[in-house]
Amino acid sequence: MRKTDWMRMTGWIAVVSLTVVVMSCGTDREVDGIIRVGTKNFTEQLILGEMISQLITEQTELRVIPRFNLGGTMICHGALVAGEIDLYPEYTGTALTAVLNQPVIADPDSAYRVVQEAYQQQFDATWLEPLGFNNTYAITVRAEDASRNNWSRISDLGDRATDLRAGFTAEFVERADGYPGLRDAYGLEFADVRDLDPGLMYRAIQRGEVDVICAFATDGRIPTYDLQPLEDDAGYFPPYYAAPVVRNATLIAYPELRQVLRPLAGSLSDSTMQRLNHEVDEMQRDPADVAREFLVTRGFIEAERR
Repeated sequence: MRKTDWMRMTGWIAVVSLTVVVMSCGTDREVDGIIRVGTKNFTEQLILGEMISQLITEQTELRVIPRFNLGGTMICHGALVAGEIDLYPEYTGTALTAVLNQPVIADPDSAYRVVQEAYQQQFDATWLEPLGFNNTYAITVRAEDASRNNWSRISDLGDRATDLRAGFTAEFVERADGYPGLRDAYGLEFADVRDLDPGLMYRAIQRGEVDVICAFATDGRIPTYDLQPLEDDAGYFPPYYAAPVVRNATLIAYPELRQVLRPLAGSLSDSTMQRLNHEVDEMQRDPADVAREFLVTRGFIEAERR
C-alpha cells in the first residue's frame, strides 16, 4: 500500500472513530442519564451521600443509583477511577496522605489546592468546593480517664501507652496517616491494638473493652459517651475537609451537576455535622431522612417530594 493511500485510510478511520465517540457520548447522555453516587462505610458518608443524591434527584432529570457502603478509601477511589461510580465525598487529608502519598500539609487551603491539582492531572477528576467541616482523626479516651490522669494532649499518653488497649479501624491501622505514622510521631506503643468497625469503636471504649480509639472529630457519640479527644500537639494529622469528588467525564456529560451541588459548599460546620451524625447513630434515624431534613431546612430542596 502506498503511503498516501495509507494516510487517507488512517484519516478515514480517525474520522469514523471520532464520529462513533461523539455519537456514543450523545447516546449515553440521552439514554443513560444515570449518576452513580458512592460512599465509604460509615454514618457521615451515608448522610453526605444522601444529600448529594437527593439534590441531584430533586434538581435535575437525572436518575441516581446509590453505591453506598462500598468500604474504605481505596475501594471508593478505585471505583471512581474505574468509572464504576461517578462521584463520592472524600476528605482532603485522606486524599493527600492515603491516595497521593504526600506529606502532611497543615494549611487547609494549601492542602485543598494540592489534591485538587493532583486529581485533575493523575485521575481526571475534579474536587468541587469543600462542604465546610473538618472531620479530622481525634485520638480519644474516656473523659474520666483523661481527668484522673491529666491527659489533654496525645503526648500525655507517653509511657502509659504500654498499659493501654487501642481500638482502631482497620483502615487507620494500615494507612500512612493512621497508626503507623502516629506511633512514630509520638513514640506510642500500645499494649494491644484491635481492628474495630467504625460503628463499634465508641461502644467498645464506653464499655471499657478498649482505652483509646481513633474517633472522628464530627462524630456525635463523642459527647454522648462522655469521651475526651486529645490535642494533636505534634500537628500530626492534616486537615480533613470533605468535598464531592467527581469524574471529569461525568461533569462533561452532565455539567449541571456543578451548579446543583454548589449549595452544599460551606453549608456544614463541624457542630452541624456532629449533630447530624448523632441523629443517625444515637437517635436511630434513617440517614435519608436526616439528610432531607437538613436540605429542606436550608431551602436547598422543597419540602414536598416530586
